[in-house]
Amino acid sequence: MDLTEIRPQIDSIDSQLVELLAKRFDLVEKVAIYKKENSINSLQPGRWQEILDTRKEQAEWLWIDPEMIEEIWNIIHKFALKMQNSILENK
Repeated sequence: MDLTEIRPQIDSIDSQLVELLAKRFDLVEKVAIYKKENSINSLQPGRWQEILDTRKEQAEWLWIDPEMIEEIWNIIHKFALKMQNSILENK
């Protein structure tokens, strides 16, 4: 297999990742609306730790560096909180 065969596969996976993030953030928006309607804080530390732990554990099973996964999920979480806080602040 050479680069002309590998790169299109990487491009396809990258596109799928972006689409999955879009779907994830659609759900984050729904969570934020629920939290707003029920007066729940955007940050739920226990839930966040559970997510981080399970994703890092999954990464280890798949031979992916859990530190990389933690960094990626911290970025995702940062923007999810930003979205949720924006929704919660718009009354």
